[in-house]
Amino acid sequence: MEEYKALEVFEQLATPLQWSTHLILKSKMKLYGTKSKNYLAATKRVEYDSPPKFISNIDFTFKIDESIFNKDEAQALYTHMRHITKEYRIQAMSLYVQSTNRERDNQTYH
Repeated sequence: MEEYKALEVFEQLATPLQWSTHLILKSKMKLYGTKSKNYLAATKRVEYDSPPKFISNIDFTFKIDESIFNKDEAQALYTHMRHITKEYRIQAMSLYVQSTNRERDNQTYH
């Protein structure tokens, strides 16, 4: 409630130049807050190994004919498929965090 009253006082006392500055900064602060929340969410997703749907939907596993391969070879292939999927997720999340960080940092300069 205090903030609302302070805003009302500001609206009454502000000069046109101060009001224009307020409007410019208000939109920039809101955008920075959004970018900052996105970055924080991305870093938490990395921390909890919970990538967004556009990354976690990727699965590089496929069925192989186990009559051609012995059990150890088939298991090695499935392990390699899981490893490729995990590496993809790690690299994709790393790139995602880098891009959200860059977006957030870019807001401070413009």
